[in-house]
Parts: sequence; C-alpha cells; structure tokens
Amino acid sequence: MRTDNIDTPAVVLSGNLGADASNRSMNEIAFAVTRSLGRHGVPVYRFHPNRSVTDLSSRYCVHVPCPNLYEDPSGLVDALVAFADSHSQRPVLFPSSDGAAQFVADHEEALREHFALTTPSATCISNTQNKRRLIEIAQAAGIPVPETHFPTDSQQLPDIARSIPYPVIIKPLYSPDWKRPEVTRVFGRVKALEIDEPEQLVETCKTLLSLSSEFMVQEIVPGPTENLLTFLGYIDREGNTLTACVRKKLRQYPPGYGYCAATESVDDAELVEIATELFKALDYSGIGCAEFKRDARDGKTKLIEINTRAVRTSALAIAAGADFPWVAYQDAVSPGSVEPNLDYRVPVLWIHLRDELRSAVLMMLKGELSPVKWVRGFFGKPVVVA
Repeated sequence: MRTDNIDTPAVVLSGNLGADASNRSMNEIAFAVTRSLGRHGVPVYRFHPNRSVTDLSSRYCVHVPCPNLYEDPSGLVDALVAFADSHSQRPVLFPSSDGAAQFVADHEEALREHFALTTPSATCISNTQNKRRLIEIAQAAGIPVPETHFPTDSQQLPDIARSIPYPVIIKPLYSPDWKRPEVTRVFGRVKALEIDEPEQLVETCKTLLSLSSEFMVQEIVPGPTENLLTFLGYIDREGNTLTACVRKKLRQYPPGYGYCAATESVDDAELVEIATELFKALDYSGIGCAEFKRDARDGKTKLIEINTRAVRTSALAIAAGADFPWVAYQDAVSPGSVEPNLDYRVPVLWIHLRDELRSAVLMMLKGELSPVKWVRGFFGKPVVVA
C-alpha cells in the first residue's frame, strides 16, 4: 500500500438526529474510520455538532464543531467549504451515517469542488437508498431478490396479503423515514416489522400509510441468522473492487431484525463476485456495504440492502486486512495508485459488547444458545470489541 500524501486531511462527518440524541452515544462507524486513517498517520477531523459523544475523544482525530446537518445543511456546507479552502490539499470526505451520506448526495455539486468524495454519485445513492429502484436494478442484472411489494394505497393491501408467503417483513423505502417522531410514537425505534398473518399485515400497512410512510412488504428469506452475509469493501472509478471482506452475522439485538451484535469474517468468493456484479450494474464507485441472505430453500444468495457508506461492523473488515477506509483515502488522493487485493483473514470475530450480552442472554433464556457454546465461540480467533 502507498503511504505518501498522508498529509492530506480526512473529514469524517456525522450529525445529531433528534433532540434526544445522547451525549454519551458512540458512533462506531465514525470511530472505525477515524482509527483506520489515524493509525496510518492521516490527519482526521471529526465534523460533528457541538456535543460530547464518546468517539470524539479519540486521539486520532480533532473535533470540529459544526452546524447540524439535519437542522442547518446550508450552514454545514459553508463550514465544510471554508475548512477545505483553508488547506492546500483537497480533503477526503467520509460520511458516517445514512443522513450524512444523503447530505453529501444532496450537496454533491458544491462539495465535489472542494473535497475528494468516498461515496458514489448522487444518482447512484438515490438508486440504492430507494429500495424499490435498487430491487429493479438488481433484477435486471440477474441478481436474485426476495418477493417484494410496494403498496401505495390501502386498496392494494388485500391482494398483497393473500399472495405473499408468511412471515413477511415491512421496511421503510428510506431508513430515516422510520426515525420520524410520528412513526416512533406508534412503532417505537425499529428497523423493520415482522408480520405473521394477513390481517395483521393489512392493519399495519394501513397505519403506515396514514403516517405518510413509504415502505415495502417483503418475504422473509428462510434460513438461520448465519445465512446473513455482508460484503464490505471499496470500488474504484473503473468498477474494480480494490479490497473486500465478507462477514456472516451470528447474533443481533433486538433478536430478529436488530443491529448486529456478533459477526465474523468468512471466505466466500461467490458473494464477492455477486456483489461486484451488482455494483457494476449500479455504476457504483466508493465505499460499499451490501447485505445478502442465502436462501435455505434453494441456496440462492438474495439481495437485502446496500449501504453507501461504512457500517457499524467496519472494524471487523479493517482488522481482517480489508482496510477499506485507508484504501478509499489512497484512491481519493491518488486515483489508480492502489492495486486490487481481495485477501483477508478468517475468522475474525467482531462483537458489540453491550448488545452481544443482551442478545446472548435472551437466546439462552429461550434455549436457543447454551452458555458453553457461546463461550467457545470466542476461542481461537482474533476478537474486535466495540
């Protein structure tokens, strides 16, 4: 890997979503990106509103208080441009949340003049964040997807409820939509809703429609949690995958459709190939994390979603040798300077300590996990703790 030009600054961007954002919260994405770059000697600046979040205390970054991207996006653009103009080299910009990635897309023209971006184009982000469009592109490329419906009117619900196999999952077309107060007051803070019967599906969808939510109804691909596989990597401007790691999910919290609590790297060349084909179909370049599930019925690997920025478990890929923030930085500073390298270590285990403990205890209480099996799962492999 090249190590010159590391005096070019990197900006890691995040914001506060909602007035109840905790001062003690931890942005694992920002922290992983910051540590990856900082350990290589890159000067890292964390742009975040003036709140004391845990990851800002990293010795690898300088905190830059700034306008909140959710409240004053134009003010944030001005602050970022002023920062970039104060440096002789064009800084490299890393969004560390969905909202930050959308902010970069919304202001791509202004930001691209002053920053090297590690995200795909605004059009590509729109195509991936809109789950309907993403499924259409994947199907056209021959990549399997679960059966999915996109109701926009209550008249459609009875037919959908009768046709789709159960259980099903309901997810927002755009993830931040379900973080709106009017949605959380009804459903709480959830990423998805599992539905077991037609009547429940109809009533839940009617409620979401009344809240002006855009959502999709999708079959649940059968198979254990371990069949959930995620590609984490970086794709250059020519569509080449420069580095990649595949991880399988072991546990999540809350159980079912929560955040990853434990995951480990696995050797899966087929998934790397499928993800690469998908990114080519999307005309995608930048950091990309794509989740799939291998169907227990036919063994087909079906697309679940794409994140157009680093994800919560990025530290796993970095520890396994697929250091995609560093590769993204090098490619942004000196395009074409990085040779593809798809080798990485397996297995490397990543756990979110708090969520892993809660998830494991619940599974033990349900008889789904024995204490001995849980403890043995940590032996004989490097462990990354968040």
